[in-house]
Amino acid sequence: WPVDERDLLERRAEYGFNSLDFDFPEYGVRTGEGGCIATVPLPAYPIANIHTGQFGGEDTLWSARFALAPPEVEPAALAGEPLARSAFDVHRHGDALVYVRDGCTDEDAGTAFFLHLVPIDPGDLPDDRGQYGFDNLDFFLWERGARVGDRCVAVVPLPDYPIATVRTGQYDATGRLWTAEFALPGGE
Repeated sequence: WPVDERDLLERRAEYGFNSLDFDFPEYGVRTGEGGCIATVPLPAYPIANIHTGQFGGEDTLWSARFALAPPEVEPAALAGEPLARSAFDVHRHGDALVYVRDGCTDEDAGTAFFLHLVPIDPGDLPDDRGQYGFDNLDFFLWERGARVGDRCVAVVPLPDYPIATVRTGQYDATGRLWTAEFALPGGE
């Protein structure tokens, strides 16, 4: 998953991630001790996280998801009051929203986030979103950030059109767990 989905090739954009599936002989070698090592080149764009694994036939043999590094924004660097306070504090940092929670549990880190952006001009929405009147940038923490110790941080780049309102929060199978709605300063 890239930091910014706009970095994806058009044929991958509908999925939100790039697929670099490979056969072991393509990138790997067997070591003398009976082990195996594969080295796979990564794309040049910034990567938020990786989901990798191995499958045989139609079965997944193993899989792992991880961020390459903690998010670029340190919570201490976020100036001023957050735009929203709830289970997560939501800050604006440059061209991104930053979600921060201290005392973050496994449940907090594993629950889906919704992020709906209402543009000032509905014509700015991507074609597949125009019918809804908002852009949907829902995500999981592992897609946009990391849990380090008991702190969770997610960084979500904002599109370059002017935004009137942001609606965000978390949800699970029972419904919304928390919500926040706010305007960006200056409608940016």
